[in-house]
Amino acid sequence: MDRRRLALVGVTLGLLVLVLVPAVIAFSAGWLHLPHIEPPLHPAAPDRTPPEAWAAFAVFYLFWIVGASLLLVWCYDRLGYHWQPHERKPRLSRKERRKRAAVMGALTVEDQAVRDAALRRRRERVRREQAAAEAARKSGG
Repeated sequence: MDRRRLALVGVTLGLLVLVLVPAVIAFSAGWLHLPHIEPPLHPAAPDRTPPEAWAAFAVFYLFWIVGASLLLVWCYDRLGYHWQPHERKPRLSRKERRKRAAVMGALTVEDQAVRDAALRRRRERVRREQAAAEAARKSGG
């Protein structure tokens, strides 16, 4: 593993640890308490932490995560790692997209005309067969 890749892994792991620091401090200092977990079918244990403390921690943590993300991007930039999306074909111009849509519409209309013509031929054949059967029944019966 080269040094750059090792630095990227180290920065990533370091920032993961940095993200956990506020939670570790808040719980170890006793600012937040998790209720005791009770077995199933037992009444829930009371939560000793007021909701305002949880809300304040959540808001602080939100800003902490944004800051850590910015720090991660800055570190990656300093290490020369620039994220790029996967290669894909360039998007067609609006003119080309409209042209393709018009061609597809024309093909759809053409297919519908072919289906309608086949349906008319089948109905005409059925009508002729019924007329011939009716004429045979009248002349034979």
